[in-house]
Parts: sequence; C-alpha cells; structure tokens
Amino acid sequence: MRKLGLCLWLIVGLIMMTPLGVGAADFKVGVVDGMDIVTKSSEGKKVQENLRRKTEELSRPAAQRQQDVQKMMADFEKQASVMKEDARKRKEEEISKKLEELRRQGADAERQFAQYQEKELGPLFQKLEQAVKVVAQDQKLDLVLDKRNSGLLYMTPNLDITEKVRTAFGK
Repeated sequence: MRKLGLCLWLIVGLIMMTPLGVGAADFKVGVVDGMDIVTKSSEGKKVQENLRRKTEELSRPAAQRQQDVQKMMADFEKQASVMKEDARKRKEEEISKKLEELRRQGADAERQFAQYQEKELGPLFQKLEQAVKVVAQDQKLDLVLDKRNSGLLYMTPNLDITEKVRTAFGK
C-alpha cells in the first residue's frame, strides 16, 4: 500500500512538472532600465525641467505662508506670558487655523503636482512601453522586466536590452 501511494505521488509530480519543463527552454527574458532611458532622453530632460519649475511655482506661496505662521508663533510665544487668558486662547485658535490652512494648501499643492507629473510623464512612459514592445517582438522575448521595479537582484548582462530600447525610444 505504501509503495502504491509513493508511486502515485511520483507519477502526479512528473505529470505536473512536464508541461513546465517542456516550454521552459523556449522562454526568453529581457531586462530594461526604463527610468534610465526616460531620464537621459532629451524629452525626459525637458520634463524634468518642467517638473522642477512646477515644484518651485507651487512651493513659493507656501513658503511665504509658512514664514508668516512661524513669525506669528514666535510673536505669540514672546507675548503669551503677559496676555490675558481669553486673548491667548483666541491667538492659539488663530494660529491653529493658520496651521490647518497651511497643511490643507500643502496637500492641495502636492495633489496639483502629482496631476501635473502624471500629465507630463504619461506620454514618455507610453513611448517607452512602445519601444519595449518593439524590441521584445524583434528579439522574440516572452517577458521583459524593469531593472528597478521588478525586485530583480541579479541578472546576466546579456539579458539587458536597455540600449536596444533606448535606440527604439529615440526614433
């Protein structure tokens, strides 16, 4: 009975492994550093500059408001000991409202930047995806992994198709 059970498990194991082993020899993989291609391209550099300018544009007003609130807080700390209780509470509430407004405006600026970044980077990543597709079809690859986002820890250098994709991306 034991031998029959062992034989059954061996047969089941062999049956389950057979389809995987047959196709594995034909399975081709490529690895690409998509971020390197995008950031080093002329289009990518323009987008980076646009993003830098947008960051400055969105942070300028917030920086001024933050300085104003910090000054208000410093003034309050200096005067708090001589202020009447109700005046101190009003000032604390005013500062609290300013801080909340500052947080809300910061979150709004972050949301605006994320939308702008998506709008700017979207076409580049679509172009990269198309270039990867062209190279993958040309090289008859079954799978292409991104070097930075795949959890890839090691690969043989001949799997790297970054330069081929960079060429296709530039066209």
